[in-house]
Amino acid sequence: MKKAMKLQTKLTLLIITVVFVSISIIIFFVASWMTENIESKARTNIMNVAEMVAHSREIVDALEAKDPKGQIGPYVNMQLKNLEQVEYIIVADMEEVRYSHPNPEMIGKRFVGGDEYRVLQKGETYISEATGTLGKSLRAFTPIYDTENKREIGFVSVGTLTHSIETAKHTAILYIILIGFGGLTAGIIGAFLLANNIKNTLLGLEPEEITKLYNEKMGILHAIHEGLIAVDHRGRITLVNDSALNILHLKNRVNKKDIIGKNVEDVIPNTRMVNVLETGESEFEKEQRINNTIIMTNRIPIMNRGKVVGAIASFRDKTEVTKMAEELTGVKKMAWSLRAQNHEFMNKLHTISGLIQLEEYDEALQFISDIAKSRNNISNILTENIKDSSVSALLLSKYNKAEECRVKLKIDENSKLTKLPEYMTPEEIVSVLGNLIENSLDEVKNDGTGLIYVKIVEGENFLNIIVKDNGGGIPVEYREKIYEQGFSTKDGQRGHGMYIVKKIIDDFNGTINLDDVDEGAHWNIIIPMTRK
Repeated sequence: MKKAMKLQTKLTLLIITVVFVSISIIIFFVASWMTENIESKARTNIMNVAEMVAHSREIVDALEAKDPKGQIGPYVNMQLKNLEQVEYIIVADMEEVRYSHPNPEMIGKRFVGGDEYRVLQKGETYISEATGTLGKSLRAFTPIYDTENKREIGFVSVGTLTHSIETAKHTAILYIILIGFGGLTAGIIGAFLLANNIKNTLLGLEPEEITKLYNEKMGILHAIHEGLIAVDHRGRITLVNDSALNILHLKNRVNKKDIIGKNVEDVIPNTRMVNVLETGESEFEKEQRINNTIIMTNRIPIMNRGKVVGAIASFRDKTEVTKMAEELTGVKKMAWSLRAQNHEFMNKLHTISGLIQLEEYDEALQFISDIAKSRNNISNILTENIKDSSVSALLLSKYNKAEECRVKLKIDENSKLTKLPEYMTPEEIVSVLGNLIENSLDEVKNDGTGLIYVKIVEGENFLNIIVKDNGGGIPVEYREKIYEQGFSTKDGQRGHGMYIVKKIIDDFNGTINLDDVDEGAHWNIIIPMTRK
């Protein structure tokens, strides 16, 4: 798989490309403008010089007299010293005889080039390009007139070599290119600095990593049931999930989008998140009352390079936490069972006491014998076959509670449990059995006809738990919903038992089935003894 290009490299290449293209375009247009400007300036310059020489009184007088003293040559040479971009000034008469030339040997000879026709025959002023004795050049022609008779007596040709113009153009282009390279170098350095700054700002993360982190963050926010609220260094809310609004009873009162950007104290007073921002110290498992809801909160500062840049709080409803703890540990159900056992024991003592007071000694003995026999049977099963003390205690407490409720709880005498499945704790199997038996107790009638059957079979590879009753059963339309957290057909804070049972069984790769029977519910659970 082709490795993706790093963000820093992409930014550097992009900026360099943009700078290079921009400078190239600028160089192209500026170079075109400058080369045209150089040639235009040269044309204007030689034409101005030609006009100046043609109107010079010294030149006119000397040419009219055929320059007997040879004044034209020295005069022109003196003018050339003060002029730029002018290679030569040639003064000639109507017979094209030269009176000045950079090469003294050419003075007195005829003009060469073939482009002088227009100035001699028509008296025009113009610029042409031709090859003369000095080489190819750009030259301006201007006629020279007699000041008195206004007749043409000769012409002036002022020129600059084409080679000189091209050299000036090349020099200008080279100068522009050097400036462009300087700008490109500055752009490259700036590109590296900017890309490095952006990389540091993003903590060295690539776009793919940022996308992955964002998706993971959003997934976590939707998956967790804890409330989450994050604030920036000014205490403004930057993040809040739906669970937080539900726990604080704000979901129906405010819109989540409207909360973002507001000060946390304005939305949720007494959050203490501002204290975390000021001190930079974390707070864990703090009990707090907000909007008449008691919550357990953890608050931690968000640090960046040693500075507090924000804070985040996670919290849960304490009532929910307490309820879940009771469901998981079975504390509530064990307390109910112990109270039931004590109550049933007191009832039996009162019955025996009454029989003795009535002097029904035989009846009292028989009652005690029946109780002892019944207790002995259940005790033998629990002590000899069920070796885990937590499971034995649970079954005994449920047996006593069932008796109090006038429900018969039968524990199969062939039940056997010498060891738990691998990595399963006693609390987990107690939670499974306790929730199933408690649900059956709620369903069966308490008029003496209620029956609950429990069987635990330990095999070599699987642990099989069977719990069935003769209650009203579970309607078909509810069978897919009973494992959902919070779903219950009963009043009160219910709907967690079967969710916990299903979660424990799924964690151990087991199965739970509700078998179809004529009446009641028949639970069949299979849990592997070894966990893969």
